[in-house]
Amino acid sequence: MPKLQTFLALDSADRIATVEAIGRIAWAQWLVKAVPPRLWRSQFGGTARDDRKASGLDADIATIRRVRLAVARAHRNLPGDAACLPQALAARRMLERRGISSTLYIGTMRDEGGHRRFHAWLKVGEEWVTGVCDERRYALMVHAPPKLA
Repeated sequence: MPKLQTFLALDSADRIATVEAIGRIAWAQWLVKAVPPRLWRSQFGGTARDDRKASGLDADIATIRRVRLAVARAHRNLPGDAACLPQALAARRMLERRGISSTLYIGTMRDEGGHRRFHAWLKVGEEWVTGVCDERRYALMVHAPPKLA
């Protein structure tokens, strides 16, 4: 099925979420590439600490999954390759707009060749939103817990 037909076959909430995800990922890609990190990294929160199991899932699971699928759909259809950080930033803003707190993680690890690799992922409690990985392999650099209202 062509992409337009697939898009039109989605229900209206999924179409709106997908369009929002495309815009937010494009914005986050620009932000990460064009703006010095010192000007926007404050939105990550404090220094890293490992409390990955601290928060429970108290939000609407259907909304979380809708955002996850919209970001994945947008990622597949945007030109280029949206890295994990723009996806996590976009999803975090989408969830925030819907009144759902999320936790952003940025970690680092060394690959088989000894090169340092970075990865960002987003979770609501134990529910993955973006960047599914084996988080035990990463040393946390940034842990941005949910913002308090």
